[in-house]
Amino acid sequence: MVQAWSAGVEVPNEPEWAMPKRDWRHSLPLLPRRPLSAALMVLLAAGVAGLLALWWRQTPADRLQSLPDYLVMLAQITGLVGAYLLLIEIVLMARLPWLEHRLGSWLVSAHRSLGGYLVLLLCAHAGLVVAAYSVSVHEPPPTVLVSILRTYPGVLAATIGFLVMLLAGFTSARSIRRRLGYEGWHSIHLLMYPAAAAAFWHQITLGAQFTRNPWAAEAWVGVHTAVAALILTYRIVIPALNNRRHRFRVTRVEEIGPDAMSVYITGRYVAELRAEAGQYFRWRFLSRGLWYQAHPFSLSAAPHADTLRLTFKCVGGYTNRLKRRLRPGVRVLLDGPYGAFTSVLRRQHGVVMIGGGIGVTPLRAIVETMHGRRNDIVFIQRASTVGDLVLTRELEALNAAGRIIYIPAIGSRRNDPLSAERLLDLIPDLEDREVFICGSVGMAAAVVRNLRRARVRRGRIHTEIFDF
Repeated sequence: MVQAWSAGVEVPNEPEWAMPKRDWRHSLPLLPRRPLSAALMVLLAAGVAGLLALWWRQTPADRLQSLPDYLVMLAQITGLVGAYLLLIEIVLMARLPWLEHRLGSWLVSAHRSLGGYLVLLLCAHAGLVVAAYSVSVHEPPPTVLVSILRTYPGVLAATIGFLVMLLAGFTSARSIRRRLGYEGWHSIHLLMYPAAAAAFWHQITLGAQFTRNPWAAEAWVGVHTAVAALILTYRIVIPALNNRRHRFRVTRVEEIGPDAMSVYITGRYVAELRAEAGQYFRWRFLSRGLWYQAHPFSLSAAPHADTLRLTFKCVGGYTNRLKRRLRPGVRVLLDGPYGAFTSVLRRQHGVVMIGGGIGVTPLRAIVETMHGRRNDIVFIQRASTVGDLVLTRELEALNAAGRIIYIPAIGSRRNDPLSAERLLDLIPDLEDREVFICGSVGMAAAVVRNLRRARVRRGRIHTEIFDF
């Protein structure tokens, strides 16, 4: 049974469908995602090469005469490259609109991958510094460490920052993230900003490449200032201005199943956000017990008529509080839109959408905006039981209207209903289609493996994982 609360604003029981884009081929970006991500990796490597060149010019050969000298030089290299990777890590999460809307989840994946190298470099830097001084003065490492902390200004703050970075790296492990929950994990990662500031001060005051080269010091300060400006602009100032202008409020809360809810949010001039079906926002509901947390949810319908909609399942403490406490009239603060998982990725007439669990929501929004004949878009909804299906009524309505072919795929992991053989039985021309996948990490990985066995090219498979 559907339950709903409305705030005096007329909202249809069924959301109005968006007008599909007929010119999808003309909206393709000039540079596809893979070449663009490769170009960014080349730029990253060029930055590392530049830092190594700076180190080489500042290090005459006659300074490498003994083991402590070599340890100090290695400490300088690991410190320089580690500081550079820390800067890149922050830029990747600056939410620069052009990159965010082109690469989306690739930026998050790159951030996680580089994070492991960052931790290793920082550990090597700290260990090499202590080892160099220990060998030089013939004192045990603990004594040397205490002496360094007492003698050199800024080292204590940098050491605290280093420990914060280690904590952030430790809590990035998937098992730890799940125990902490999104808000705990996010709060720890926010500490990376003051940790980065402490590391920067340490580099400028003690780094030989900067104390001996005023030009390099000015350039390093300039780069950090630019990155700080990007963070302030795109993570604080622009979201604050958007929320002040658009004044978002909850206008309808609808229970669409035993543990699933849809929330309609309206505001002024919503079209100015240029949000696209498939993207997500970080939503902060200004209600008792909810205001201090902001969580990411995808749009479950294409934006229209100054209305945005999100749909979630009540599977944790936060979403269960949303179900109990969220009512029409509550103010909402939005941060976004984010993500590149949209219809712009489409390259073929034939499309397959595969959604698992609540991962069906962005796919349902995307197909709403896609143009095609009935056989062009096949929508497969993966679930363990019939009770796990979400937005079934809307998908069946899209099927009845000839917009999609809707196929529920019910079954356990042991009896995979989306094996390569089963997929080919359902969609004989699967090889020639574009595939969009959204769901959990395990579900997405299993589907990708099966698609590859069915000879679908990797470049035609687009995934969005519901994880943090």
